[in-house]
Amino acid sequence: MLWKNRNDRVWKQHSLGSKEVVESAKFVLNQWRYVQDKSFNHYLGYVTQDDGHEHWHLPQIDRVKVNTDTAIFEGSMCYSHAFVARDHHGQLIEARSRCLQGTIAPEIAEAIEMKEALSWIKEMQYSNAEVETDSLQVVQAIRSSITSSSYWGRVVDECRSLLVSLKAKNVLLRFVKRSANRVSHYLARYSCSIADRT
Repeated sequence: MLWKNRNDRVWKQHSLGSKEVVESAKFVLNQWRYVQDKSFNHYLGYVTQDDGHEHWHLPQIDRVKVNTDTAIFEGSMCYSHAFVARDHHGQLIEARSRCLQGTIAPEIAEAIEMKEALSWIKEMQYSNAEVETDSLQVVQAIRSSITSSSYWGRVVDECRSLLVSLKAKNVLLRFVKRSANRVSHYLARYSCSIADRT
């Protein structure tokens, strides 16, 4: 993370503060440990037994499942995010995609999409919702108590606040493998070539 931060400063004229570098290093280390060591204590990495599914599953009866994902298009200097909401029959409730100009770190794009999905759940006043993402870093950050004054930290804090406001609505956050998140992944990848859609 020190080397990445140094390269960002030299080549992109952008760098993180020391606190943000340490936070990023901790998240990356936790991700690496989880992937490498099946005996790793999941709770140290803010990962639970419900995380890590490799296949998409129907939500329980009367629950809504929202899958989120993003895509970065470095060649065209844009990024996109998408979410797909389905009911306990697997039927589509709503899907949204949006493509934005600019360059952004993947973890920030993933956190922004998580915030969009949680805001949608709150706006639609859904109870018993599950939000799934294939970004372990975002899930760990939201579940942890570490705060940061960076843009990344502010977006994560907004996600935490939304989850707190939805606590009575029984909204769950889960990390899943990319294979369990294919529909939102394809929608995010495709949204670069079409206008924003709902």
